[in-house]
Amino acid sequence: MNLSEIARTTSFRLALVFACFFAGSSLLLFAFIYWRATVFETNRIDTLITEDARTLAGEDQDAILALINTHVTGDFHRVGYAALFAPDGNPIAGNLDKVPAGLPIDGKVHVVRAARTDLPAMGAIDVRLAALRIANGNILVIGRNGQYMIILREVVVHALTMGAIPAMALALAAGIFLAWRTQQRLKAVHRAAERIMGGQMQERLPIAGAGPQDELDRLSILFNGILDETERLMGEIKATGDEIAHDLRTPLTRVRARLERTLKGDMDADETRETVGKAIGGLDQALAVITALLRIRELENSKRRLGFATLDPAEVILLIEELYQPIAETKDISFTVTVAPVPPLFADRDLLMEAVGNLVDNALKFTPPGGRVTLALGPRAGDGATVIHVADSGPGIDPHERDLVFSRFYRSDRTRHLEGTGLGLSLVAAIARLHGLAPRVGDNNPGCVVELVAEGAPLAGGAAAAS
Repeated sequence: MNLSEIARTTSFRLALVFACFFAGSSLLLFAFIYWRATVFETNRIDTLITEDARTLAGEDQDAILALINTHVTGDFHRVGYAALFAPDGNPIAGNLDKVPAGLPIDGKVHVVRAARTDLPAMGAIDVRLAALRIANGNILVIGRNGQYMIILREVVVHALTMGAIPAMALALAAGIFLAWRTQQRLKAVHRAAERIMGGQMQERLPIAGAGPQDELDRLSILFNGILDETERLMGEIKATGDEIAHDLRTPLTRVRARLERTLKGDMDADETRETVGKAIGGLDQALAVITALLRIRELENSKRRLGFATLDPAEVILLIEELYQPIAETKDISFTVTVAPVPPLFADRDLLMEAVGNLVDNALKFTPPGGRVTLALGPRAGDGATVIHVADSGPGIDPHERDLVFSRFYRSDRTRHLEGTGLGLSLVAAIARLHGLAPRVGDNNPGCVVELVAEGAPLAGGAAAAS
């Protein structure tokens, strides 16, 4: 990866922003330090100047001259100024030839321009001086130049150079490293994504590994979850397609065979009508399979929730009784309905009737003459959850098949000889999930029990049933 690619990464740009921010913060910090040190040093020097001036002013003439001479000759750094002038301004002693112009004789420190007599090459520079008149009328001048401020500024600049510049370089180096590392991870993600787009659906986005997860890991985990779900759905689509092909092949083969016989023209009119009728029946069966699959897919996508309303499930149960009681009597099957008070449900009336009706229809289909079918609505003992209960005295469902009967096209070995598509209970399960009902299969000794339990079903007003 070249530098141009690194420079375009977010990590490098963030590092550059932080480096600039650090540089600006360092400049502000050092400026504040310089300002505070300058103020402190200036106040300290001014205090020393005024104290020296007042101390010298309290001495006699000879002592003043001796101290001025010591002050001048002992100034190895050439920063001190000390002089004594007569009342008329003529110099008596010191390293100044005159009282600097503009210097008030008030004992306070002022900044004026002055030139030392022992350093003529230096010329006049800005000096902090204090002048006061002593008891005999002479004028005493004491001060220091600003060289210490130059030294202080050099120290601060040197500290800034030695500290801030390496820190900025380290920040940029860290930014380049992080950008390179992030780019390498993104390249791995891109390669995985390209393999997925190439059809390798088992491929997953890479994750850094154990330890704290960063935003790239969390994003990869999220997309891996999406890929898992996509792979699962594609597997279901493939399985459903295989099941459709398997279940439609038999009726369509029969239809084709019957139509071929009709095409030969060796049948009389009655045989022809019978063959065409059976062909139409086979096509109806194929259309029923396709229609049921489309309805299941529609229900699984929750496209029918516009028909939901608050209703009393007892009304649905009573309508089912009215519809299927004559069918049960025709088959010589005892059909008993029991209704107990339950809370209202937020449901689609037609879909709920279809689900319960499908369960009752299956029960009547698999129950032999003289058997019994019961339909009950009531609260479950213990928690009061609403339960729709359908039981029969038919062949029942083996325990190992009870988790499979709601799968598409699944048919129990005991009922494979009966006419059907294997989609009825799949449709019931789809409607139940749409309503928040949990379908369960049990044993009726003999026969089968199917329950729709409203544990998480939406109740009237949007509340959930107690579980």
